[in-house]
Amino acid sequence: MNPSKGLHLSAVLFLALICYLVFFHGLGRYALWDPDEGRVGVIAKEMVASGNWVTLTQNGAPYYDKPVPYFWLVALCINLLGLSELAVRLPSALAAALTVGFVFLWGSVSGGLKRGLWSGVILATSMEFVSLGRLGKMDMVFTFFFTAALLSFLRWKEHGKGSIWPFYLFLGLASLAKGPVGIILPCLIVGLALAIEKRWERLREMDLVRGLGLIVFISGPWYLVAALRDPEYIKTFLWDHNVLRFFALEKGINHPEPIYFFIPVLLASFLPWSFFLPPIGHRVWERRHDEGKEERLFLVVWVFTVLLFFSLARNKLGTYLLPLFPPLALLAADAIRQFVADKEGEKWRQRWISYGCLLWLFLLLIASPVGDVILKSRYPQYFPLNFPLFFFSLLFLTAVLAQTLRKERWTPWIVSFSSLWLVLWFYGAKAHDISELRSTRSLAQVVKGIAAKDYRVIAIRGESLPFYLSNRVQVVPHPAVVEGLLEEPIPTIALVKERHLREMNRLPPSKLFVWKAIPSGGALVANFPLIPAQD
Repeated sequence: MNPSKGLHLSAVLFLALICYLVFFHGLGRYALWDPDEGRVGVIAKEMVASGNWVTLTQNGAPYYDKPVPYFWLVALCINLLGLSELAVRLPSALAAALTVGFVFLWGSVSGGLKRGLWSGVILATSMEFVSLGRLGKMDMVFTFFFTAALLSFLRWKEHGKGSIWPFYLFLGLASLAKGPVGIILPCLIVGLALAIEKRWERLREMDLVRGLGLIVFISGPWYLVAALRDPEYIKTFLWDHNVLRFFALEKGINHPEPIYFFIPVLLASFLPWSFFLPPIGHRVWERRHDEGKEERLFLVVWVFTVLLFFSLARNKLGTYLLPLFPPLALLAADAIRQFVADKEGEKWRQRWISYGCLLWLFLLLIASPVGDVILKSRYPQYFPLNFPLFFFSLLFLTAVLAQTLRKERWTPWIVSFSSLWLVLWFYGAKAHDISELRSTRSLAQVVKGIAAKDYRVIAIRGESLPFYLSNRVQVVPHPAVVEGLLEEPIPTIALVKERHLREMNRLPPSKLFVWKAIPSGGALVANFPLIPAQD
């Protein structure tokens, strides 16, 4: 057996093990988190039940906010695996693992096996990337198509290998998954990179007309069929949830944040590798004229274009930065490889990374108790059980680090495994506790136990409730609406927050039957005496 092939196989198996542990292990163990996962689960459930795979509904009402591909994938998983939390999250986990694989493959081809392995490890252990890889949302699927498109272009541009057509193929899939931003943003990155390099001749080689035709061929049919089925769908999705949301021209749908919003978000979401950002920047500048400068320039343009594009938007969410994680992982891998190999390197860089590692472990040490205090303040029912294990494990890890600080080359591996350990600890233990506070699964079990027939279920929020119930759930905006519905002679069960009970004063106590023993701190209110009243 060729030793190099064996080494490659070992690297692939090692990275596959990490991907399994961070993305798939225990994926279906905890309840759907509201509101996002609950919404996705309900829409996909209704898609399977109705057979309508063109337009989306939530609780029977049209849903115009998002395009359809992620719901297709979830619906397919429901058909294969049954209605479960795993089915809702599996497309994201698969997309995350495939993105890591793409980055590993590119890093290995362009810079050797060590670069590929470090790129994959960094990406797979970045906090926000892991979180969104285990969450039933479309962001990771979009990021996979986005990454595949740009790396396909880079392979064609820099190495003259392959065809330009995979670039257009993945652009079409990205635009189908996320809308116009799936075309606009990658094209901005490509255009800026070519403009900086003054390589306009590459545009003539890209066969733009036929490329655009391929994009339209991939994404156009759904837009056309959806427009014919429900013209309001396309108008609302493209205009209201893209143009108006970007410029914050319509009240009530935007998340206005200052222009610097994504700087602290990036530092937090790229942990623990955020501590390597200054050495990364230093290395990129230091080697700006060295071999491979075109690739580094493209990756830097990729990072800053995504960052600047969404910083200029009035509507900002932390998840928008996900597409810049792959190029950042590749740049971080270059910096770490230099750091490990350079025994006589600059002391500032060695000390920066070593002390950054210490700070990371300190943050880990305080994360659990601080998080427990916050959760306890919001949810009195919450009781932390696993802090002692976390504390003593981290003390051991810190002791190991203290013994190895003189061998700075070990630092990146310590960062990697401490990050992996944190992921396993959180999603192996904490996620279940927190999900019970953010989901309606336990509440649905109570409702299922009610013997009466033909009762109505209403809720203030509680997006996941229809996922766990066979009943159609009527979602209402305000406690006053709940009171009005409870006054009707129809047997009704309402899901409200405990604070809403204080606002419901129209009905006399004798007309309300309240059950409050719910982990999320919510309360069930009924207008019929089938739920034992509790104080």
